[in-house]
Amino acid sequence: MRRFPNRRLAAILALGFAPLALLSSACAAIASPDGWASPVVAGELLLISHDDELFAVDSSTFSARWAFPPDGEDIDPVALYGTPGASTDTVFIPTHKDTLYAINADDGQLAWPPFETDGSLIGGVVVSEDTLYFGSNDGRVYALDVASGSIRWAPFPTGEPVWSTPALANGMLLVTSLDGKLYVIDAADGRLAWTFDTGAGVASPPVVDEATGQVYLAGFDGKLRAVDLETHEENWSVSAGNWFWTEPLVSGGVVYAGSLDGKVYAVDAATGDLVWEPFDTGEPVRSAPVLAGESLIVVNRAGEVFGLDPETGVDAFGSPLLLSNDVLADPLAVEGEDGPLIIIVTTNGNLIQINPATLQLVTTRPLGG
Repeated sequence: MRRFPNRRLAAILALGFAPLALLSSACAAIASPDGWASPVVAGELLLISHDDELFAVDSSTFSARWAFPPDGEDIDPVALYGTPGASTDTVFIPTHKDTLYAINADDGQLAWPPFETDGSLIGGVVVSEDTLYFGSNDGRVYALDVASGSIRWAPFPTGEPVWSTPALANGMLLVTSLDGKLYVIDAADGRLAWTFDTGAGVASPPVVDEATGQVYLAGFDGKLRAVDLETHEENWSVSAGNWFWTEPLVSGGVVYAGSLDGKVYAVDAATGDLVWEPFDTGEPVRSAPVLAGESLIVVNRAGEVFGLDPETGVDAFGSPLLLSNDVLADPLAVEGEDGPLIIIVTTNGNLIQINPATLQLVTTRPLGG
C-alpha cells in the first residue's frame, strides 16, 4: 500500500475524481507516509532518497560519501518527498517533518540550523546563486539565504498547500498550488507579478519553455496546459483520462507527460496538437519521462520500464523491462563510464541502473547496502 502526504489528498479524492489503484489506498495509509523523492545530481554527488533517508554517492563511481540524517543528530525526517536542491557546497533537504535542512556537501553535517515551517514539505527546492526557494503544506512559499538560512522576504501566501517544486526563470519564481493557481512572484522581493487559475489542484512543477514563451501546467483536472508568459492566457490544453501528476518534459518542440490514466502524451509545444497517439503503459504513470540517447524512457507505477521512439511513440523494444517493484520517483538520466545510464529507485529501496540503449538491467542493489 502506498502512502500519501496528508489528509488533504483524501479530501480531494472525495470530490469525485476517479482514482486508480495508485490512489485508492491513500486514505488507509496516510498515517505513515513513505517518501518518493527523486534522485538528482548535485555537482560531484548523486543524491538518492528512499523513505526517510538520503544517500549521497559519488556521481562517477557510485561509492558512498555520506547519509542523511547524519550520525549523532536527533533528526526524524518522517519521509522525503521533495527533490533536494544544492548550491556549490551545500545540499538542501526538505522533509515531511515541516523542516528544511542544510547539509555540507563534503561531509553530510549540518551547515546551518534547521528551518521550520508550519506544514510538511512535499515539494522540492530550487536554488539560485544566493537564495533557495520552496513551498510548504502551510500554504506559503519561502525564500532563504543560501549561506545562512535567514529569510530573504516574508513568506508568500498561496490559497492552499504547495506540493510542487518551484521554477526560476528570468528573475521570476513560478509556483503551483493545490488551489489550482500558478503564482508568478518576483524572486528578488517576493512580490506577486501575476497569477493564472486552472480551476483545479496542481501538484506538478511548472515547466518554463523559453523557446515558445510558455509555461506548462499539469493538473488534477486531467489537463496539460500551455500558458503564455507574456499575455498570461492559456494557449492550449490537452485532456487525459485521469490526473497529471508528473513533471512535463520539453524537448525538440514537444511536451511529453505521463498521466494516472496510464498513458504518455506527446504534444506539439506550438500548437497543442498530439504528435502521436498516447502510448498506454497499462498502469498509472506517476514518474516523469526522461530522454536518454535515442529513447524516451517511461516508468509506470508497477515498475515497467518502456523505451519509446520520441518521434513516433512506438515501443522501440517491443516489451518493457520489469523491475518487480513499484516506482513513484522520477528516473534520472546520467552519463556513466560506458555511456548513458538511467537511475531508478523502487519503493522497496532498490537502486537500479539501466542501459537505455538496450533497456537492459546493469546493476541493482539495496540502498544503504
